[in-house]
Amino acid sequence: MNYNAKLVTRQVIAEDILAFYLEKPKGFEFRAGQFCFLNVPDIGIHDERGLRRHLSIASSPLEKELLFATKMSTSAFKRTLKEMTIEDIITIEKPLGFFTLPEDTLTPIAFLAGGIGITPFRSMLRNIVDANTDHVVTLFYSNREPKEAAFLKELQDLADIYKNITVVPTMTRIESPSANWSGLTGRLSPSMIKDNCKAWQDALYYIAGPPAMVDSMNEILKGMNIPPERIKIESFGGY
Repeated sequence: MNYNAKLVTRQVIAEDILAFYLEKPKGFEFRAGQFCFLNVPDIGIHDERGLRRHLSIASSPLEKELLFATKMSTSAFKRTLKEMTIEDIITIEKPLGFFTLPEDTLTPIAFLAGGIGITPFRSMLRNIVDANTDHVVTLFYSNREPKEAAFLKELQDLADIYKNITVVPTMTRIESPSANWSGLTGRLSPSMIKDNCKAWQDALYYIAGPPAMVDSMNEILKGMNIPPERIKIESFGGY
């Protein structure tokens, strides 16, 4: 089943990251962390890839509007997103995917996010707060520089008010803490995970980000003897 949704607003929320809000269609229901295919209107911008893409839903099911965010490129789909008119219609297909929170709230969770891979985690963390669940989550969020870290301030604010959420950001292009960044630096590593997630041995792991980052994190977790059944993966290509 397809749904028609009006474009409400859009804004640049980080370097080369565009967020856009859609009016939630009547009857559109989803689980936090799911994705769906979007079909943008034909406003005269074309390429061989077409005007249909799948994007993770970045909003919580309990939020009024649907939020998506994507890293911009020169593709016809993303140029259309940038240039289409407010109140134009985007056709949304049914939500898909199993990259979602477990019903069990006793198992600790570790989210490993790279770049725009933060979108399904924003959905899940927002839902934990909105629905006041008992999930205990540590978010590890890797970016090259703070200016590229979409939703970081919002998620840190959530962690400040919700005791079960911990946010651990790290920047890979900053060699040491500076006036612009006082947090962790370097790529996500076994020691970083162990030092910041006390329940790392028992956690359920979710990985989302660029393919190279996802592959690297998967290998790191295998090296930490995390069994495959406790690793969930979502890979984000840039197109």
